[in-house]
Amino acid sequence: MASWSTKPEATAAAPAPSAAPRAATPVSHTSARYWVCLGVLVFAALGLKGAAWKLGVVLRKEAVPLKRQLQLFDARKLGPDYELDKGRTDKQEPMTEDMTETLGTHDYLQAYLMDTRTPDSDPTRVALLFVTYYTGKPDLVPHEPDICWQAAGYDKISAETVRVRVPGIGAPGDELPVRAVEFRAAQQDRYAASASDAATVLYFFHANGHYALTRNDVRESMSNPFQRAAYYMKIEVTFMSGASVRAGKDTSVAALGPLLARVIPVLLNDHLDLEKFGSARPVVRAGS
Repeated sequence: MASWSTKPEATAAAPAPSAAPRAATPVSHTSARYWVCLGVLVFAALGLKGAAWKLGVVLRKEAVPLKRQLQLFDARKLGPDYELDKGRTDKQEPMTEDMTETLGTHDYLQAYLMDTRTPDSDPTRVALLFVTYYTGKPDLVPHEPDICWQAAGYDKISAETVRVRVPGIGAPGDELPVRAVEFRAAQQDRYAASASDAATVLYFFHANGHYALTRNDVRESMSNPFQRAAYYMKIEVTFMSGASVRAGKDTSVAALGPLLARVIPVLLNDHLDLEKFGSARPVVRAGS
């Protein structure tokens, strides 16, 4: 009689567990991103340059060298109403290298001019003309007497914008906007100052063929993307008598127009090269 075995039949051996799958090696995109970014930058640079060329936009301004150095200003052309006060002018010491470095330019003029129509006691008999010129890579923070005089130890009393009538120099409506600033010696020096120690400084700029009043006006004039060249000139005047007694503000403002009617045409005709600025051609000297 057959016997049934209760022993379970042998089952097929289960396959051994396989090793854990390896993590997929990440594909590095660093080099790809780099080349894509580089390509975009190169394309943008070339595109900007090409667009600027097509539109006539200037990305780098050219310098405007002076036709004649300011130190060679010919005061004889101011006559017969004005002439060079040679005694005072010759007594001035030339600026040192440190001074011109602080000034930001070697192109400057410091000259004393004398009104031949007035007596020696007149407070506007003598005018100190101080002109500075910047081009190439000009300082975009032009020097302003408002700040420079205070740095030299003077207190600012007042400051305002005045309009001075000067026919023949190309100012709109023959009215030139001028900054008039009054200064007085600092408190610690007043014991040595006279009652007339207040000084009035009158100044303005000529930038890229146009007159400007403030450093912001200068920056705006020079930022024109269609102008190939860039320059600016600062013109500064102070008045005094033959005995060096300084003129007051109102008196100074009244005397400025006739002086500038002689000085500005000489600067524009003899020194500035305005051929690159079609809207600012040289003007004929007033009265000639």
